Amino acid sequence: MDSFVKALVPFAVLILFALARKYIPASSIRTTTHNYSLEELDARFSSTKWIVGASIVVVGVIFAFGTHAIVVGLNHFLAASDGSTQIWLWPQSAIWWFFPGFGALALSWEIILQIWALFGNREDAYTYAYWSSLKAGFDSTRVLRWMAVLIALPIGVLTLLELPVHAALNQDEIRDCGYAFAPCKVYRYADTRRMTIIDGFRTRDSKLTRRAGIVIDFNDGRRWSSADIGDFRAQLERSLEVFLESRTHLQYNYAQTEADIPPLQSPIRDSN
Repeated sequence: MDSFVKALVPFAVLILFALARKYIPASSIRTTTHNYSLEELDARFSSTKWIVGASIVVVGVIFAFGTHAIVVGLNHFLAASDGSTQIWLWPQSAIWWFFPGFGALALSWEIILQIWALFGNREDAYTYAYWSSLKAGFDSTRVLRWMAVLIALPIGVLTLLELPVHAALNQDEIRDCGYAFAPCKVYRYADTRRMTIIDGFRTRDSKLTRRAGIVIDFNDGRRWSSADIGDFRAQLERSLEVFLESRTHLQYNYAQTEADIPPLQSPIRDSN
């Protein structure tokens, strides 16, 4: 399945370019540079294209790593409101790269274009944009702007909704804060009834995917799993095992997956 999806990517790109050439052709660009032939523009920008290309790479790298640092920093800043915490569990690290990556692809040229037009020669900037579109066969600036609106912006919104996600393991409780600024769930160690170490989960074809975690069942019937947050790991961090064991005073059970954990006989309700 993964190979099939990967094979579709270049096919989708080719379809996108074909549609762009048909519906957003370079000839649709309104500019005063139509008087220049492609050969004249090639000669005019023969050296400039290398500077622009290098600038796009530099801006893309700065945008990607800078934006990544900002969203990770905001995630940690929002988590700091939980106060003194012994162990933090963070979201999967890969999710913080989606917006920086797509944003860098869609916005790097736009940033260069606007800086060039603002601080340099505006006519040269937009003539270059026209020339690069002629080379591509479609209005590349317009396509990138649509990518920014239709792809990068929605991913950015989804990333913002992910910012509060974390789990804070304090001395007396676990605070599990979820997606879209939903209220944090609180699990008290005093209410823990069973702890189970799991190896991972099974896919639809029954293959085991390694994602080690600790599943905790509570007296009120609720369940919390450390495997629901964070990166996929084949082994647990020893510090997490030791900490939870010390706070709950329970011994660990073992199961291959969470689905293999037998149900508790009946939840114990708090008499209060």
